[in-house]
Amino acid sequence: MNNHLPNGWQKMIPKFLGDDFFSNFDQINFQNVGTKVNIYENGNELLCVFALPGLKLEDVDIYTYERTLEVRGTIHSNFNGYRLIQEEFPQGPFKRTIELPFPVREDKMDAAFQRGLLVIHLHRLIRPNQLRQKVQIKNLDDE
Repeated sequence: MNNHLPNGWQKMIPKFLGDDFFSNFDQINFQNVGTKVNIYENGNELLCVFALPGLKLEDVDIYTYERTLEVRGTIHSNFNGYRLIQEEFPQGPFKRTIELPFPVREDKMDAAFQRGLLVIHLHRLIRPNQLRQKVQIKNLDDE
């Protein structure tokens, strides 16, 4: 019995899966697969919770711009005298950019780190033109 795939099987895969199948993977950043985040919303506030075991606060930077949150830093999980045998959570530099559901204020942002969780508290940016205002109607008949 021949267990080998037929010659030219690489050419057959796009026929089977479709020509654009692999293009769907272009947007995936495999470098940050281990950097997990949950985002919670409550009215005009967001909580972004990152699971970052081994993070040192002096090695992390947080940036916001409009609807974007960027967290970058370095995760350290070295145990002196021990050799790593199995690795399931990431080590080293990371960068995670998140598209937020609405623009956030850059002047009102809080962050805290506890038990391996980085919690970032953000507030919706409400511009004066976003506030609900009553429109005055001019009576052109009186002019």
